[in-house]
Amino acid sequence: MLELSLKEARRLAIGAQLLAGKPPKRPTKQLMRDTIRHLGALQIDTINVVARSHHIVLWSRIGNHPIEWLYELHGKDKALFEYWAHAAAYVPIEYFPYFRRMMLEYQVGEGNASKQRNHKWITGNQELVDRVVSHIREHGAVTTSSFDPPEGAERASPWAWYGNKPTNVALEALWTNGTLMIDRREKFQRWYDLTERVHPTWDDRLIPSIEEERITLAGAALTAMGVTTARWLPDYFRKNFNDGPIPNKLRGTVLDHLVETGFATPVKIHGIDEPAFVQTALLDRKIPMSRTTLLSPFDSLVWDRRRAAGLFNFELMLEAYTPAPKRRYGYFSLPILYRDQLVGRLDPKADRKSGCFIIKALHLEPAFAGKDDDRFYASLAATLHDFAAFNGCTEFAIDRSDPDHAGPRLMDALGIGATNDEAAG
Repeated sequence: MLELSLKEARRLAIGAQLLAGKPPKRPTKQLMRDTIRHLGALQIDTINVVARSHHIVLWSRIGNHPIEWLYELHGKDKALFEYWAHAAAYVPIEYFPYFRRMMLEYQVGEGNASKQRNHKWITGNQELVDRVVSHIREHGAVTTSSFDPPEGAERASPWAWYGNKPTNVALEALWTNGTLMIDRREKFQRWYDLTERVHPTWDDRLIPSIEEERITLAGAALTAMGVTTARWLPDYFRKNFNDGPIPNKLRGTVLDHLVETGFATPVKIHGIDEPAFVQTALLDRKIPMSRTTLLSPFDSLVWDRRRAAGLFNFELMLEAYTPAPKRRYGYFSLPILYRDQLVGRLDPKADRKSGCFIIKALHLEPAFAGKDDDRFYASLAATLHDFAAFNGCTEFAIDRSDPDHAGPRLMDALGIGATNDEAAG
């Protein structure tokens, strides 16, 4: 059996995730489409202290790009659709057949508890649901603001995403069960329309067999991951956090098929105490070292915490919903990729009004902090200049760093003065 070091496995994973070598000199909309098609799913998130997560993922791979391109690929070109993949995500339209089965299972409440709850809510609110569907059928695509709250409704809790409007719940439930699709987004707001109008060429008689679905999505996941284990593979398209395309008992069967067809090669990775698999085609490629870049915490290289820990010895932390006093790294810390390793994290904020890109916290991993050198800070500074420009900023400030010397050294590399803490002192 082929044996790989962790370093070699990381190189393969980074190459498969399109993060190896220098970024393209000039992004194009076609390159964006090809990137999303290769990744298979681009997770969507609302946090916008800097560019939203899905744009950070694209910036890491294709560079500074017009955000309108993504909305055009989705809404105008119909090259993408939104659905539950790893989580809510943009998915290449070519994969629609492999998600349609799950939509129909939601319609009948067949499967896990999430599907049963969705179906129960719809059947318990059938009059409201029928009214929403009839309105859309007659008037066209709608947003959540297209419907008024019930007369006399109390003010919604700040945490009530549905805004105290049952119609919002209905739209979400109908999107989840495939009656509706997201036709487009405008200023990030969803516009819902009937599936038959958003994807008029689709016919439910074209749904592939469940075996074909599992094998296709497993192959797509391995293509994007490069390296996997049986435990890691189902997480890539975990489909609304519950039923994955590869139930636990079938992982071996699916992987056996990929090996038998030559698509996957079994490997032993030193430091990983379970059988692993590599996309065979990667073994013939000479993959350059990773670029220096920042990753969204929802980036598909790291969104599986077990895989990030196994391959990179890196603990992914998302503390946006953690009370501020209890945060260790910051509200929206971005892992730093450097020379095939995750060497630290950076908590950013883009103050577009003042044009200042604020590094609220810079943390280097303990194992790397004593090895950092001028090459690292120069490379990170170049990355930050590009990322700040992508976020409409030209100035920099650093609030704090760990270790203490990291902040001043990065500021020097950025070509600016003291950190905020030093200036205050």
